[in-house]
Amino acid sequence: MTQQKFNSNQPEYYAHIGKGGIVKEGIFARFPELIPAVGDGYWRTDDKHCKMLLVAESNYFDDNDIANCDFLDAEKWYTASDARLIPDYRRSSVSNFISYMTFDKVFDVMDRVLDENGIDHREGLGEASFYNYFLRPAYKNGGHKGFVPQPIDCEVAGEALAGIIDTIAPGLIIFLSKKAYLSFNDYRNAKHIVYENIVIDHVSHPSSIWWNRNGGQYGKTRFETLLKTYWIQR
Repeated sequence: MTQQKFNSNQPEYYAHIGKGGIVKEGIFARFPELIPAVGDGYWRTDDKHCKMLLVAESNYFDDNDIANCDFLDAEKWYTASDARLIPDYRRSSVSNFISYMTFDKVFDVMDRVLDENGIDHREGLGEASFYNYFLRPAYKNGGHKGFVPQPIDCEVAGEALAGIIDTIAPGLIIFLSKKAYLSFNDYRNAKHIVYENIVIDHVSHPSSIWWNRNGGQYGKTRFETLLKTYWIQR
């Protein structure tokens, strides 16, 4: 378990995923910056909670990145040997290991549920894992964030997440993006993938108005209910 915990935050742990497919060298060999972030408490062995993977939607690049990166060309992004991928100055901002204020809303709910159940824990992401579903950044044009995934985006994203699930074996997956959730459902249906012992659900994105609207029934409250029902082990 110690070796597994160490490797799970290293790109080499995921290098096999997608190898020989659309991304010939392997998805995370090409995009090592985009591996999931796995907190130490994800691997806890006292069975206080199951292993939970949180899946958001994507990163965002803007006009300033166009001259330094080929992210607007989907085919080139995944397949071209001469593609300009994630620039050095963007590597920290695309990492799943950093904490955004947006997702602090999610981590606060997790911390509260753990506290209410008397479970000693690491704060924030420390008790779970976090991943952005689409590997090509959305384009933030001024104040507008727009991303319409192309078929190649959906295929690579589905293959990547399926590989991650096989590798870190979560018991609960909560999507923080309906778009990503539906896209992965389509991928699973097309590939006839069934997860017998994994609960997969979604809530509204914590930055959307639906996170708190109507008592948070699609967002905050729904997320808390999923944690209490499926994450906490009694």
